[in-house]
This record gives sequence, C-alpha cells and structure tokens, in this order.
Amino acid sequence: MPTKISALQKGVRMRKTKKRLAAIAVAACLAASMALFGCATQEPADQQEPEQQAAQATEQTVTDDAGRTVTLPAADALEKIYYTSPAGQIFCFTLAPELCAGTTMDFTEQELSNLPADVAELPNLGTLAGGKDLNPEAIMAEGIQVIFSVTTVEPTEKDASNADDLQNMTGIPVVVIDGTFDKTAHCYEMLGNILGKQDDAKKMADYCTKVADEVAAAVATVPENERVSVYYAEGPEGLQTEPTSSSHALIFELAGAKNVAQDLEDESGKGKVPVSLEQVLAWNPDVIVAWDAQRYEGGASDLIRTDSNWSTLKAVQDGRVYTMCQTPFSWLDRPPAVNRFIGLQWLTNLLYPEAYDIDIVETTKEFYSLFYHRDLSDDQVKELLGNSYQG
Repeated sequence: MPTKISALQKGVRMRKTKKRLAAIAVAACLAASMALFGCATQEPADQQEPEQQAAQATEQTVTDDAGRTVTLPAADALEKIYYTSPAGQIFCFTLAPELCAGTTMDFTEQELSNLPADVAELPNLGTLAGGKDLNPEAIMAEGIQVIFSVTTVEPTEKDASNADDLQNMTGIPVVVIDGTFDKTAHCYEMLGNILGKQDDAKKMADYCTKVADEVAAAVATVPENERVSVYYAEGPEGLQTEPTSSSHALIFELAGAKNVAQDLEDESGKGKVPVSLEQVLAWNPDVIVAWDAQRYEGGASDLIRTDSNWSTLKAVQDGRVYTMCQTPFSWLDRPPAVNRFIGLQWLTNLLYPEAYDIDIVETTKEFYSLFYHRDLSDDQVKELLGNSYQG
C-alpha cells in the first residue's frame, strides 16, 4: 500500500521546490545579464570582431567649418581627393600634390612650366566657383574618396547645403573648410589632420602666420600721409579694377596701399568693375599694378607703359607700372588662396622697401619651394618678377 504524504510533508517539499526554482531563476538572470553586458564592457580591443577593428582603422569623423559631421576614409587610406574650386585646389595641391586626382582649371604653357610635370595629365573635373559646373559623374568615375569645399569667405548655410547636395549625389564625403585669408593657417591645420600631413601643414601654417604678422608690423610704421596710391589695372585694356569692398583688393589693403578706386561700387559682386581712362587720369596714381599680357584673359601692362593716352600719369612717368606675376597662380587675387602670401610680400616691398626690407628673390625661392614644390634659380625668379625686380 503506498505511503501517504502528510499535508506537512507536502508543504515542506513545496517550499523547498519553490526555493530551488527561485535560485535557478536568479542564476539564469545573472547569466543572461553577463551575456548581454559583461562582454561589451570587459572585452579587450584585440578581441573585437575583425569587422569592428577594420571600420575603426579605415574611417575618421570630422566636424567641418559649416558645422556638419562628416565620416570619411582614414588618412592612410586616402589616395584620391578633389575640391570644388580653384582655391581649394591650390590649398590641396600645396599640401598633398600626390593625392590630387583632378584639376578645376586649364593651365597655360607658362603656368605649367612652374608646376610638377604630372599636373598636365590631370583631368579637368569642373568647379562650382563662378557659377560653373562640377562633373559629378567624372568625379565618381575617378574614384575620388573625399571632396574639399574650401570657401574664400566665411562658410554660410548655402555652403553647407551645397556640400550636402554634392555628397548625396555622389556618395562621396564633402568637407567644408574656411579658407579666408585670416583662416589660412586653420585651413592648413584642418587639411593636415584629415590627410595625415600634420608636420607639413604646420610648416605652411606657421609661414603664413609669420608673414601676415611681419607685414602688418611693417605697414604700421608707415604714416598715413606717406601711403602710396595704387591703381590695379585689370583686363586687356587696363580699365577694370577692384574697389576696397572687393575681396580681390584685400592684398592691396594689407600692403598699406591707398586704393584709388576704394569708393567704387561693385554691383555684380564679382569684381573687375569697369572704369574710364578719364577716371584713371583724374586719380593719377603713384603706382599701377597691371595684369600680364600672357594672362588667359589678357593684360594691359605693356599697353599702359607705351600708349600715349596713359603717358601723362605719374606712375607711367616715374616708371612705376608693375606687371603682376601670375605663374603658376596670380600673386594677388584670383584664385584667392595661399598664393596671395607671396604677392603680399612682393607688393609691400615694392611700395615700402625701407619699412619692409626683404630680398624678394630669396623670398620667392623659399615660397615656391615650400608651397609649389619647385626649386627655382635666381634667374628664373628674376624672370618671374619681370620689370618689378629692383636689383
């Protein structure tokens, strides 16, 4: 006959069973917690999934000057870069020419003679500057890994939206960088960090900061009543110029020149404001800086020196009509990038040689070596300086 279990025994057994079940449940919960959280907080980096390690090694995230967060390849994974403007091309070319995969501009033979030979082989992929068109399909076909939008004025919401549009269209990360004159050092530092060129970028940034400070200090010693009046003669007839409000006149202002066209209105906002010869004669500047006749748009430096209509001007009579060097990039303005720093030294020395006493030949050689990767001879520099060489 089976033994009957008393109610007390049943109760004891039931309580023991419940305790065992509770213990099992707690153990299960602890195991689940460790599975979910323990490994994530304690697993060393060398035990992470290979895919995680690869992603961390091949990507970098930056916040650009338009406030956008952009993820792009790590510096050591970058092989091809591009830019949305000639100014951006100059900044990138000076720092990392081996990474530049295209050009935004067509070069003359004269300009190419002062650039590395392989620049001539780069495809023209277009530009957004000056209302022109970029070629997204060609950029994608070239395998570009990052595009730099280097602005010549402080970045705006429009720059941010243009960058977003281009990035969405091509699938290529676009980084906006402030490339204004005062932010030149910052531009190089940011590019240097992204491209893994920190040491070279620092040399270029330090150079620009030093030049700007030294020129400002020199110009400050020149009394206002001793400032030299200057007319900037643009175009094939020399009858276009830049008012002080134009960004293309900035170097004249920084060099301490009295811009005779300072009060003109630039209705187009693009510079090259037309003027009459009668107006230039009325201004009667001490110095004229003119474009070279070899410039792609044509310049009037020879015309101004030889045409009788200009002959009564003080600058012409005193032999102070200087041709601005444009090789490989304009020394004073277009495109407004780091090329302006050699122009700033050149112009300040021309106007105030006692206040800013430099050897312009050695200065030019140093600049071209550091930024354009070209080692020039004295004779080559003197050819660049043309009639402005005072030696």
